[in-house]
Amino acid sequence: MIDVVVEIACQPGRRQQVLDAVLANQARVQAEVGCVAYRPLVDVAAGLPEQQQDGDGLVVLEQWQSLKHRQAHLASPHMLDFQRDTGEWIQQVRLRVLASP
Repeated sequence: MIDVVVEIACQPGRRQQVLDAVLANQARVQAEVGCVAYRPLVDVAAGLPEQQQDGDGLVVLEQWQSLKHRQAHLASPHMLDFQRDTGEWIQQVRLRVLASP
């Protein structure tokens, strides 16, 4: 099992469009073989001194049965469409692939 943290830095003012596209694609991703969880998240003001907020970014938390399943996800038609449709709205994507020790 792997957990994936995807940090998406959107072009200024484009976060909602990217979030809408992620949400529109969510059911297709969750139906993929090997997908355990796929949740988009945005910052909420918590008033904690160490908190960092990004008004133009979002995070997608993913959980997959294996790295092979995650790699197949990236090559799926709906993800290729997502990348094509949102490419101009996204500045950068940072990815962390994690596993329990």
